[in-house]
Amino acid sequence: MQPEPATSALAAAVREAEEGVEEGGMPFGAAIVLDGEVIARGRNRQVQRGDHLAHAETEAIRECIERYGTVPAGAVLVATEGPCAMCAGAAVITGIRSVVVGEVHHFAGAVDLLRAEGVGVQILEDPICIDLVTRFRAEHADLWQRYSAG
Repeated sequence: MQPEPATSALAAAVREAEEGVEEGGMPFGAAIVLDGEVIARGRNRQVQRGDHLAHAETEAIRECIERYGTVPAGAVLVATEGPCAMCAGAAVITGIRSVVVGEVHHFAGAVDLLRAEGVGVQILEDPICIDLVTRFRAEHADLWQRYSAG
């Protein structure tokens, strides 16, 4: 994956995370990119929906499948934070072979599981993603404790 598509997709994922926080939710966002174009987006909606399974990555994967009937070959999942085990499993079973992660500073997630399944993982340690979660944890420690896997 070329750096430019990863950057634009990460920007889309960050926007999703920020919108989630504005809605009273968690600071996690995701995007799926194919041939340099963002084809699906998702944000964590655990708090908004009262649904522990409504993670950013699963929301993006669900949108992609609704739109295309599947996750197209070559699609790349971009997430602001390391995907948890559930989201990593969803990526694997839907055929995603490449994942770009904004940061693993706060939560590494199941990056090792992805790699063990042969998924390529690129970790950016993006300062915007790190700052977003740092601020959220300081301002909403209760939500972080209740809904974060980290």
